[in-house]
Amino acid sequence: MHLGVVDYGASNIHSVARALQSLGSKVSIVDTPDKFKSIDKLVFPGQGSMGSCIKKLNETEMINPLLEAIKLKPFLGICLGLQILFNSSEESKEKGLGLINGSITKIKDIHKENLKIPHMGWNNVKIEKQHELFSGIEDKQFFYFVHSFVAAKTEAFITTTNYGEEFVSSLATENIFATQFHPEKSGEIGLKFLENFINWKI
Repeated sequence: MHLGVVDYGASNIHSVARALQSLGSKVSIVDTPDKFKSIDKLVFPGQGSMGSCIKKLNETEMINPLLEAIKLKPFLGICLGLQILFNSSEESKEKGLGLINGSITKIKDIHKENLKIPHMGWNNVKIEKQHELFSGIEDKQFFYFVHSFVAAKTEAFITTTNYGEEFVSSLATENIFATQFHPEKSGEIGLKFLENFINWKI
């Protein structure tokens, strides 16, 4: 199994690559348009803003090869990799990939509850719908989050998490799965999740 980790300048790609390699997978960094063809599954990690991400993908001419690869291959989006699947985001004028209808919005003002933005740290994940990627993972396990924006509720949601308000913490549609949490930073539970992605058969 040959996994590709998309590199558009995000700081956490190597931690994701190392986590996948620790599970016995062959991993390549996809940083040019031609490298999408040789991989079996695609992982898109990311932190930062949708706007800068989309701009970088356009500058490197990777956005169309990325869209073509997502049509054909199992895809895992992590954090920003979930958000770019949507049509738009409050924090940027740049359009998202538009693969899921809806928008990304900033976490509401929750200072009255003594909760800080960004949402940073461990939080539990409620499994609302069964999915292969949560096989062997109990409900309400804790995963690691770092984000200030959340996805609009969509029919594709698989899990939810509460941080002052309920938000979508993972979603799936056909060969696409995406998480707001960081499995590569979530210890043994995160590795189990990534192992499930490696073994996921569409």
